[in-house]
Amino acid sequence: MPDNLGRVDDDVRTAVRYAALVAVIGIGFLAAAALLTGDCPAPGESVEATVRCAVPVRLTFAAVGPVILFGGAVGAFVRTYRLWRAERTWWGWQGAGWFLLTVTLLVATIGLPLLAGAG
Repeated sequence: MPDNLGRVDDDVRTAVRYAALVAVIGIGFLAAAALLTGDCPAPGESVEATVRCAVPVRLTFAAVGPVILFGGAVGAFVRTYRLWRAERTWWGWQGAGWFLLTVTLLVATIGLPLLAGAG
């Protein structure tokens, strides 16, 4: 069964575009959440906190970016399996999945504590 390793075709280009789009959306959402909660006081500092500064809201803002990225990684791995079964160029999608999984871990470990108020 040929794996077409090293051959660049439309499957690889589509995988690169997919990974870039999902990464921009996930990181963009995290940046928007950081802007929305940037002027919130630290927990316990102010009694007059708005709704967007409440801890559950901040945790939700912080978690959505990594969830988007993780969902994109799972989608890329599913696409990898389908292309592999169809004997098409699958390796670009596997690379996209690992890239998105790595970005998910980075965003979760760096962004989540800062947005949730622990950093």
